Amino acid sequence: MNIGVFYALVAFGALISALILLIIILKPLIYPLLWAAIIVMAAQPIHRLIKKRIRGDIISSLATTTFITLIILLPFIVLLDMLTIEAIQSYNIFQEWFEKGVYPPLELFKGNPLGRTVWENMNYFLSHFGTNTKTVLLSLSKRIAEFVLEHSGEVIRNIFIFAIKFIFMVIALFFIFKDGAEWGHILIDIIPLEKKQIEILRGKLHQTIYAVFYGILLTGFVQGILAGIGYAVAGVTSPVLLGAATAIFSLIPIAGTSIIWVPIVGYLFLKGDVSHAVPLGLWCLLIVGVIDNMIRPIFISGHSRTPLFMTIIGVFGGLAVFGFIGIIIGPLILVISSTLFDFYLTEYKQIEPSS
Repeated sequence: MNIGVFYALVAFGALISALILLIIILKPLIYPLLWAAIIVMAAQPIHRLIKKRIRGDIISSLATTTFITLIILLPFIVLLDMLTIEAIQSYNIFQEWFEKGVYPPLELFKGNPLGRTVWENMNYFLSHFGTNTKTVLLSLSKRIAEFVLEHSGEVIRNIFIFAIKFIFMVIALFFIFKDGAEWGHILIDIIPLEKKQIEILRGKLHQTIYAVFYGILLTGFVQGILAGIGYAVAGVTSPVLLGAATAIFSLIPIAGTSIIWVPIVGYLFLKGDVSHAVPLGLWCLLIVGVIDNMIRPIFISGHSRTPLFMTIIGVFGGLAVFGFIGIIIGPLILVISSTLFDFYLTEYKQIEPSS
């Protein structure tokens, strides 16, 4: 074997081994890195504005990173504080109920004609098994409490892992803001495409990321407003705060807004306020809950100049494969694939012999 070929094979093998090891190292951190890269691309207008006012790459990158981190954290801190207060109050109320043996929600439910009918039918059915509805509900509540207690360690562990990944994402944000342009030039030199093709691809990626990122924010904002209107009409207390919570939870795939409005509708039913519970439930289910599947693909399709059907495939396919980040990754993969396919067709037509 030629010595040059041998050294080339050894170098290629070493490169492949290094890439495999790099993938293994980055695997636990790939999602935080992706989120950091996506946020940096979406926040470029903010970063450029800050750079005009603050000189120096390090200080301006630190300022932009701090600003974005606060935007992400503040709503969750406010919501967490609200939920903590509610949880403490609820625990004290539940403890008082158990000590006295009186359960107002059950009394509210039984006070409702429909609830009374359901309660009596359940009692009649369960009497054949030597028990009653109240006993079953108390047993179920006890089991739920035991389940939560058993899995509390796992929940704390997951929160800790999430916190570590979030901190890493913030660190990555800073360095991508600071050195991202330099890394981009290195990446451009590696990509086996012509400069013009790289510029076209980069432009489409920027358009898609802007469209998806701000489409998600716009959809959440609209859902929060519509839900808040529904809460206000239904006479629910703190409709603005609950609307804001709905907007934040709209970012969660599948469950999303229902985490907020389902308990509210359930509470109205328990109170016997069916005239408000039913319209609010229908409003949130048919309007608030569905609007993200309408607004988001249309907004993304219009601003990324991608066919609507392809955008829908990208969004839902990305969600199924990658989870929440798939909302962004899915459309990006489609844009990259379609752009590379266009490049191939263009090159193929150029080299195709004339007849």
